[in-house]
Amino acid sequence: MRTVLASCFFAAATVGVFAAWAQTESGEKPRIRSLSHAIHAVDDLDTTLAFYRDVFGLNGMPQDFPNPAVPLLTNAPGVTLRLSMMRLPGMQFELTHFMGLERKPARAAYTDPGAGSIVFYVRDLDTVVGNAKKANAPIVTTGGAPVEITTAKGKARSILLRDPDGFFIQAVQELPDAGAPQGNVHRVSLAYTMESAEATSKFYSGMLGVELSSPSAWSKDSATLKLIGAPKGTEFRTLTGVMPGPQVPIEFTEFRGVPRTKFHLRVRDPGAPAMAVQVNDLTGMIAEMKAAGVNIISTNGQIVDFGGGTHTIFVEDPNGMNIEVFERTGAPGRGKGKAK
Repeated sequence: MRTVLASCFFAAATVGVFAAWAQTESGEKPRIRSLSHAIHAVDDLDTTLAFYRDVFGLNGMPQDFPNPAVPLLTNAPGVTLRLSMMRLPGMQFELTHFMGLERKPARAAYTDPGAGSIVFYVRDLDTVVGNAKKANAPIVTTGGAPVEITTAKGKARSILLRDPDGFFIQAVQELPDAGAPQGNVHRVSLAYTMESAEATSKFYSGMLGVELSSPSAWSKDSATLKLIGAPKGTEFRTLTGVMPGPQVPIEFTEFRGVPRTKFHLRVRDPGAPAMAVQVNDLTGMIAEMKAAGVNIISTNGQIVDFGGGTHTIFVEDPNGMNIEVFERTGAPGRGKGKAK
């Protein structure tokens, strides 16, 4: 892996399905406009917020989200939602705490397809490690201490740990660019584990329109394997790209030579990673996805009116991760709770 690990169900489809995208009225193909935010479902919002504050110096404000469309969107009748939208350098990170019905927490191995992580580039890694140990955060990296890896900027010290819900966080010590935000965390990227580079490219590049690289060569880089706690002999390859809008780097990694179990949780289950993306033609894109056999999560497979000109739906990517796909034609609102 040339760069840091940050930078993870899709039925087979003919090439024609991906090439023949539906056209919008303006002639524009359905495609992504922007990454809106990364999402991480938590077991207890206050506990997880305290972790990010104490370990990384990041703050979020908890709030109730009384949108009646949430049960339809998440296919969870009776569910209520409390959340915090944390502002990170260059992007937003939504912590979601669903309540009012049963939930099933789970944790992936880093090598499991569908595992999600966020990468924090920090000024002082030793402070992060000390804070993480005080918080009793599980350290994934073999030996429990930072290792030296190769990044796009050269050699860097890095460590992989879990937050209270099992979500992976990679911390990388890196000198900030000029004008970088203050605080220990000065840059962020996203990383997901994929089942297949081919299926992931078809979904993200072929359907969403995210520009991803060709798969890298298979590697057994020992430093990377130590970083993620994988056994010697494990091989991996990557797809890399940049999410439109906030221009957040994203990386998908495929592993072989190690047991893997696809990690897919319901939207409400603690530990579930997800992301929200804004598109230009939601109806056209969902029609394409249904034709290609993509699993639609929202109630009855229907797009939900979220209010204020926003329509949205949850789908499952080829690796088991939940993706909220939405289109916005007006100011955000509280939602009408209707499907169409």
